[in-house]
Amino acid sequence: MLPLDYARSLNAQLSYLFHYAKSINEIDTAAATWGEFRGAQDPGWNTMQTAHEVADELKALGSRPEPLSRSDLRQLLCLYAHLAEAGGVYEGLLNVLQVAQLKAYSSWPFQDMVRVRQAPAAVIGPNANAMFRRLSATSLAIGMPKLSELLAVTFRDDVRNAIAHADYVIGADGLRIRRRNGGRPDVVSFDQLFQAIQIAVCFWDLLHQFQRSVAESFRPGRTVVGRFSANPPMPWLLELNEGGGFSIESSAPGPQPDAAYERQQGINDRLGGRMMAIYLAPGAAVPLPLENEIAAAGFDPLVVAMEDTQQLDRLVADVAALRLWDGAAEPTTGRAGVLMVTPSGFRHILSEDDFRSWLPGVHPLDLA
Repeated sequence: MLPLDYARSLNAQLSYLFHYAKSINEIDTAAATWGEFRGAQDPGWNTMQTAHEVADELKALGSRPEPLSRSDLRQLLCLYAHLAEAGGVYEGLLNVLQVAQLKAYSSWPFQDMVRVRQAPAAVIGPNANAMFRRLSATSLAIGMPKLSELLAVTFRDDVRNAIAHADYVIGADGLRIRRRNGGRPDVVSFDQLFQAIQIAVCFWDLLHQFQRSVAESFRPGRTVVGRFSANPPMPWLLELNEGGGFSIESSAPGPQPDAAYERQQGINDRLGGRMMAIYLAPGAAVPLPLENEIAAAGFDPLVVAMEDTQQLDRLVADVAALRLWDGAAEPTTGRAGVLMVTPSGFRHILSEDDFRSWLPGVHPLDLA
């Protein structure tokens, strides 16, 4: 995949992801923009700071007009490998993905992948390959297969492994991956190598832009009623202060849900852990053109075939009673079209154009 094609596709998928995640749980989505949160700690102990410095160094070195020496190339490779392993940043992305699964925000979202060795004692965290497999698998599980495909190719496993294990030679034809412990040797041309680096930088910049956009939406601070992590629903004040710090705090003595929170919970409960769901009348099917349009947008919705018309009638009645339509009331079209739900609410989709217009807007692509 060419870097520009990757950037355009990823920009669209992240636009959908962050828009829908904020609808499902805006508080946990906001918390996820600040990775590697471990509670109170002294300044200078968050590895995200180093990761951002590495990203800047990688971009500066990769954009030099003069040819790079072998020493420069080795430095470039080390920076690329460092960025691939920046798990403190990718914790945030995993938390955003898990919002769709209604999982509470976690300070340690990769913890189940950590291995503890007894002798000699060591705590071994997941490497880049494992982390991105988890990110890709979670994207697939929430019904975003296109995002899953993009995350799977964000960092080249063969290049990262070669760098991590000093299993490469810089030759005249590119990066020669020796695979000295078994496997077929390969050559990654310099064009392929620099495209891989450009893809990684695109990913890093776009993810940072979306995370920053979420954080900036809380300057000035504002109150959101909802759940933060495993806490009950209550009003929370979220604020990005002038110094760049982000705070989430509440003085509520206990649960205090409001009507908007209850409505969103009603929508979330009917999504089945995905970003989209379709409810079909008995014997009905999704029209092939609409099915293709949904897939082209990068989604694999949950499809629920209702057992009988009475079950469908009860669902529509509940949607109306709980105000779960994406809008103030049931569409005037009645039962025409396919009944779908996203985190924005339910809607009868009449055509491919209707579906496209329902999708969240895609953010302008800025790779400057």
